[in-house]
Amino acid sequence: MNPLWPTSTRASCLNSRTLFQSCHKIDSLAARLAQRSIRPYSISSSPVRRRDARNLGPSPSPSSRVWQISNAMCRLPAGIRTFASQRIIKDFTDLPADYKDEEGLLFRTKDLSKQETIAILGKTIDANTANRLLRVLHGRRVAGTLGDPSYTSSAYEAKAIEIGLKWLRKHVPVNEVVCAGLRAEKELAEMEHDIVSDAERLGLYKPNSGRGKNVYGDSVIDRVRKANEAKFDAKEAETLSQAEEIRQNTGMLQTTRPGSQVELRRPGENPRLKYYLERAKVLPDIPPEMSQWARLWPSGLFTIAVIGGCIIFATVYTPPRKESRAWPDMPPAAATVISIILLNAIVFGAWHVPPAFRLLNKYFITVPGYPRSLSLIGNVFSHQTAGHFAMNMLVVWFVGVRLHEEVGRGNFIAIYLSAGAFGSFVSLTSWVLRNNFASSSLGASGAICGIMATYLLLNSSEKIRLLGIFPPEDWPSISALALLALMVGADIFGVWKGNKIITVDHWAHLGGYAAGAVAAGVMRRQQQLRKERELERRKNLGIIDRIKEGRL
Repeated sequence: MNPLWPTSTRASCLNSRTLFQSCHKIDSLAARLAQRSIRPYSISSSPVRRRDARNLGPSPSPSSRVWQISNAMCRLPAGIRTFASQRIIKDFTDLPADYKDEEGLLFRTKDLSKQETIAILGKTIDANTANRLLRVLHGRRVAGTLGDPSYTSSAYEAKAIEIGLKWLRKHVPVNEVVCAGLRAEKELAEMEHDIVSDAERLGLYKPNSGRGKNVYGDSVIDRVRKANEAKFDAKEAETLSQAEEIRQNTGMLQTTRPGSQVELRRPGENPRLKYYLERAKVLPDIPPEMSQWARLWPSGLFTIAVIGGCIIFATVYTPPRKESRAWPDMPPAAATVISIILLNAIVFGAWHVPPAFRLLNKYFITVPGYPRSLSLIGNVFSHQTAGHFAMNMLVVWFVGVRLHEEVGRGNFIAIYLSAGAFGSFVSLTSWVLRNNFASSSLGASGAICGIMATYLLLNSSEKIRLLGIFPPEDWPSISALALLALMVGADIFGVWKGNKIITVDHWAHLGGYAAGAVAAGVMRRQQQLRKERELERRKNLGIIDRIKEGRL
């Protein structure tokens, strides 16, 4: 899940909601704004989902309405830096050498208070997030990168950016045009230097050591350049000659003007794409006013229903006969896990199909400002970036198959869905209780954390070996229980250091771990009951039955 502006890809490979990095939730509004690429456990972006860079251009007109882009656009992780100096930087030439967009710059000596945040940005984000957002925006203004593509996960994030820029332009003046020009000049100089360096390294170019005749003769680049210049001059002269001849013969040659040139469309201006993006706007302009209880109880009730349904399913499920299975020659564990991966792949592909944006924005991404109960399950199968999807599915395969073989299909599916729904609800609750609505979340990390916790607890005394190969058996290794403790500790630490910009939905992970731990306790109790029933049955066997079972 992606908290705070990149649709938080519930990513975490311990950097996204993924166990080994299985979720790519982009968890921070400022983080997504700063980073141009997303969601690991589950966190990235396609051209059709990129917000038009003009939204971050020079001051928008008061009447212009923020373009509510499809929630498909998301991600951007980042971390915030703290400066020893309290100097407010406003000129491109004063940028520190280690400046990074995702860290931003101080926009004032003292951060905004809770009251100031509400007065400026309303109740959509908390004070910590607002200050991180304004630092990133101010940094991009000074660095000249406001025009670069950025990603948002909901209309609330886009609105927060618009309001934040308006406030900064009023209270922290920066010549954004000059800064952007200086940045462009710097990038061109760096590109030219790289080209020359590569040419020298390849032996295509040898610079002169001084004025006068080149002792090495003309380089290949010099000769090509001169030839191209000569061709261009000749072609231009021919074109002008033909134009003059036409003008003299007809007197009707139209002067070339910008308006007479071929119109190049910007990304997102394709009429059909614009239509689908408009349809994908499923959120109101501002989060509806309601109490925290009113915002959470429908999702809480839905979560209870999902868990109850999973318990019933696990209780009544009976494995089908081999001839009745869809893939009779495939092991049941592999068939189940591959089916889950295929469902995730279908949703991942749908995020790149504009006609599907409206459905996906409703039921396959959770937005705290306007939560829909069904999204708590839908987002468990939803990924927007290839890296997020691949990492999560890799963990699902290696852990899921092993757990499935231990507990069976009914129990495995129940654990996966229950942990996913509960993790999503815990994540949603954490954002709502903080009144932070400029965020969104998706990804399989909650479910993945659940099956990992169950598997590790059921095999708590076993030593961990990567792919069953490393480390060798005679080498020291940590136990499964120790590995689980490290992963849970990492997420607890991530929650504790909440003043940093993060890219992991730690609360979703912790919810998944909790659900998995409960499931492990239930599985152990079932195993114990089965053993007790088997012992009781053996005690009551007669002589003939014992002979049949080979016990005599």
